Amino acid sequence: MKRGKKLLLLLIVLALLTGATAAVKLTVKDDTQPEEAAATVFSLNPDEVTKLGWDYSEKVSFTAGESGWVCDQDAAFPVDETYLTAMLDALTEVTSTKTIEAPENLDQYGLEVPVCKITVSDGEDHTLSIGLETAVGGQRYFTNGDGNVYLVDDALLEAFQYGLYDVLKHQTLPEVENLSGLTVEVPGGGYTIARQEGSNLTYSDDYVWFWENRPLDNELTGTLLSTVTNLNLSRCVDYHAEDLSQYGLEAPSVTATVLDGGAASYTLEIGDTDGDTCYLRLKDSPMVYQADAALYNTLRYTTYADLQPDDVLLMDWDTVQSVAVALDGSEYRLERTVEKTAAEDGTATVETVWKRNGQSVALAPILDSLTAMTSNGYASGLTPEGEPEITFRIYRERETFSQVTLSFYAYNSTSCLVTLDGESTVTVRREDVSDLIASVQDLLA
Repeated sequence: MKRGKKLLLLLIVLALLTGATAAVKLTVKDDTQPEEAAATVFSLNPDEVTKLGWDYSEKVSFTAGESGWVCDQDAAFPVDETYLTAMLDALTEVTSTKTIEAPENLDQYGLEVPVCKITVSDGEDHTLSIGLETAVGGQRYFTNGDGNVYLVDDALLEAFQYGLYDVLKHQTLPEVENLSGLTVEVPGGGYTIARQEGSNLTYSDDYVWFWENRPLDNELTGTLLSTVTNLNLSRCVDYHAEDLSQYGLEAPSVTATVLDGGAASYTLEIGDTDGDTCYLRLKDSPMVYQADAALYNTLRYTTYADLQPDDVLLMDWDTVQSVAVALDGSEYRLERTVEKTAAEDGTATVETVWKRNGQSVALAPILDSLTAMTSNGYASGLTPEGEPEITFRIYRERETFSQVTLSFYAYNSTSCLVTLDGESTVTVRREDVSDLIASVQDLLA
């Protein structure tokens, strides 16, 4: 009897386990069923749409007019229609991979208060709602008003994730074909940077930009100019400003005019700054933008010293006839000659040879060291004292700047002061000048 009871008990347990296993298999089967075939749950013809609105971060709507889309909130709003075109493209055909028929509770899908609500008219009014993202990701719950809930691609929401200012059509700066200068006006002063190639304002044709006829460093000047010519107007804070004083633009702190071929191309007005950003606008425009405060600081506080060349000597030695070196109370003249030599194959080579008293000397390496010498500071406002340690008088085959005088003066324990035609330009390391003098002494010896 006991044995029969045990057998019956084992049979019952086996039956329970078999049923549980079947239930598990059934559950897994349901979870792994393939998705439904994609079906179109909303579509429209963009050419037939007369109204489009959406409520994502704020409620916005537009009506199609004869000359384009018009903002219902403000007819003066400049709309970038590429955004609206992309939105209509996204609504051209909305497909779903799964349908939840007539759910009782829309809130669990984020559709009671939708993440985004879209209204569109194409002869018929439609209201579309986009809800929460699904647990798997990449899809969202969606309703088209027929009482069902659908799973649609998350890209649909991405097309509508904008507020009013996000779809604003920003201004673009006029294209400058021949940048010729920049005029900057600030309270109590200002400056002008001008491109003057072949102007004979300096001894070297390599200098292109000038500040009141004084040469500028090409690279530094290009960087300054690019802050204006490459400015991206993308942060509009007021598309129709009526009170400019709240932005400091009633009396701008900086007025910068870009010159194209000598004529004004456009003018930027810059107002207040909070240390991180500044307000600006194109002159006479109602649209006010924000930009990095670096634009304000650069244009307002730049001086000639910030842009002056740091070259010791930028000389084209092919224009030079002779060089006189003054050292230790004496002056030594060295002449540049060009010599032609014929090779055995009949070809000729041309070589520049420096001579002193008819004898060839190795002056070229010394001249190259002058060209390669780098500054360690600017010397504007500094006055040389005493006699120069060494002076180079360079005589050129030019009507202008036929003589250029370069001098090195003792300045302090680490630097020497450089003057070019009597004007202090930069300072250089004293050890570089000591090496230069030693090279000249060896040459003359």
